[in-house]
Amino acid sequence: MKFCIDKIILWPKKAEFCYRIVEFKPDKINIITGASRTGKSAIIPIIDYCLGSDKCTIPVDTIRRATAWFGVLFSTENEQILLCRKEPGKLASTGEMFISRGKKVEIPNTIESNTTCNEINYILNELFSMSFLALDVIDGNSFFARPSYRDFKAFLFQPQNIVANADVMFYKADTMENRQKLINIFPYVLGAVTPKILAARQELERLKKQKERCQRDLNSIKDIAESWKSEVQTWLVQAKELGLIADYDTNGLTFDEQLVLLSKIASKNDNDSLIDSSCIKDLSSEIISLRKKEQDLSSRLFFLQKRHTEMLQLKGALGDYEHSLKIKMQRLEISTWLKNMVKQDGVCPFCNNVHSEATEELNSLCDAIAEIEKTTENIKTMPAAFERELQIVQSDIAAYSEELVAIRKRIAEESGILNRNADKKYTLSSISRFLGRLESSLQTLNKIGKDSELESKIAKLSKKIEELSSTVNELEIRRKQDAAIRYINQRIGEIIKNLDAEYPDNPVEFLIKDLTIKVKTLAGRDDYLWEIGSASNWLSYHIATILAFQQFFQEKGGVMVPNFIIFDQPSQAYFPQRTNKEDVGAAIFKDEDKEAVKKIFTCYDAFLKQTKASIQIIVTEHADDDIWGDIDSVYLVAKWRGDEKLIPQEWL
Repeated sequence: MKFCIDKIILWPKKAEFCYRIVEFKPDKINIITGASRTGKSAIIPIIDYCLGSDKCTIPVDTIRRATAWFGVLFSTENEQILLCRKEPGKLASTGEMFISRGKKVEIPNTIESNTTCNEINYILNELFSMSFLALDVIDGNSFFARPSYRDFKAFLFQPQNIVANADVMFYKADTMENRQKLINIFPYVLGAVTPKILAARQELERLKKQKERCQRDLNSIKDIAESWKSEVQTWLVQAKELGLIADYDTNGLTFDEQLVLLSKIASKNDNDSLIDSSCIKDLSSEIISLRKKEQDLSSRLFFLQKRHTEMLQLKGALGDYEHSLKIKMQRLEISTWLKNMVKQDGVCPFCNNVHSEATEELNSLCDAIAEIEKTTENIKTMPAAFERELQIVQSDIAAYSEELVAIRKRIAEESGILNRNADKKYTLSSISRFLGRLESSLQTLNKIGKDSELESKIAKLSKKIEELSSTVNELEIRRKQDAAIRYINQRIGEIIKNLDAEYPDNPVEFLIKDLTIKVKTLAGRDDYLWEIGSASNWLSYHIATILAFQQFFQEKGGVMVPNFIIFDQPSQAYFPQRTNKEDVGAAIFKDEDKEAVKKIFTCYDAFLKQTKASIQIIVTEHADDDIWGDIDSVYLVAKWRGDEKLIPQEWL
């Protein structure tokens, strides 16, 4: 994506002076050379501040004391965009900004705020087609927040403290929050995760949650239906006792058939009751049968409870025994230590006297330790089977307890224990009340027990989840990510050959989880960047990595990234000692260092030619034109020496 820098503009606090312009070329190696304290290192913070950083890191004192507004004029394929931000004074930053867009933007003489930093962030996120969806809808913390154009600053800026850093590869990645966010957005950065995938992932999580809710509701309904099975049988027995159904066996009916029968019973009235002696006798037999089942279940529960108690006691005793073995081992370990201290058989290591039986006794104690260790190992093989059996016993206790409760409820209902007016249960009014309770219960069951709709809904959700899962294919995402990293690794390896690396032919691998590179040596060892010596190596791998990423973004990437890179004083790795002469600001290099620094600029030149000048490179340097002056792609932006600086002398 074309989004390069045309100009940096500074407006003075003294209104009588005109603004200051620093102009760049889009297809060149733009160089600002100069002495120390002339404003070269302020270039990156100025651009970052105008791109909406949450903190102003432009150097205080001279630059901020003299400047009222900072501005950057950017060029895209179709327009120019001027972004300006007010100097924050004593604040960390200010939200006051100015924006102007058009085919050809005129630089205003004075600036008045016409927008906010938040609005600029929104405009630029749209311009770079950033997804408005979070990276992870489950986690919810800032590390997985939606990607932003601000995240790509890591690949654009190499300030002085980063460009030859052994521990930090990317701009602002020296803070935990920025580092973690950068790691998390890498699948998006590399085009493996697209806005479409993020949208599908978010919809997928929503559907999964909806399905889980429906499944919970369905399970609840099934649990209710399960508990109703014993209750329905009680209703049928009572209906038979009250003469509301014919005398036939209801136990052979399915649950659904029983519900149909209960619905027919509920539609009757008290006059339909035909009480018969056989029905009452059958009820008595039913209660006796239930009592017998209750007794059987009680016996089983007693046996299980006893077994459960014994197993818990055994578990406790096993732990105590293992603990006692450990204590014995700790006490006997001194014998091993003593044995190692003995240099000659029978000679005490403390008094150096000869004790004929000492070695034999020590060997005996060491053998005891070996036996205890063997016993301890045998004990450790027991718990797996034991824990399984304990779990089975606990599950059986829960199941039998639930069954016992259900049977006792049936006994209580059918024997009239819960009915205060049990002695009047055969009266017409009692039968009417029974029918009313039955009808109300059936209405409740019908209301919550229609699981077919839920099952149908779950089936539809499952189908949608399956369709979206094919879009959010984690294996495919990983494949694309790996392919992108392979391309970047290849480009790093090619670019590093043009720089002053110690072993330029060694394979290089970029590691996302560590945000650094790993170099495989000829000995087969993998060395991380921080394990490789020399600032010249660190500098070379930084330059190669940043150029490789920028080439990937512009040629292979699926996301829109600005096509400029800024390196602040890369020659610092070779920076010389000062001479005793009057220093006019130019850096004096030894011949070998001069050649190494020149390699940096010839590497930039070769890179621009290979990428057909699609990437803008900006370099701030101490090195003068005796190093880079004869390179084709170089454009000298400014030479700040003496009174010539970023801030004009008259502003001060």
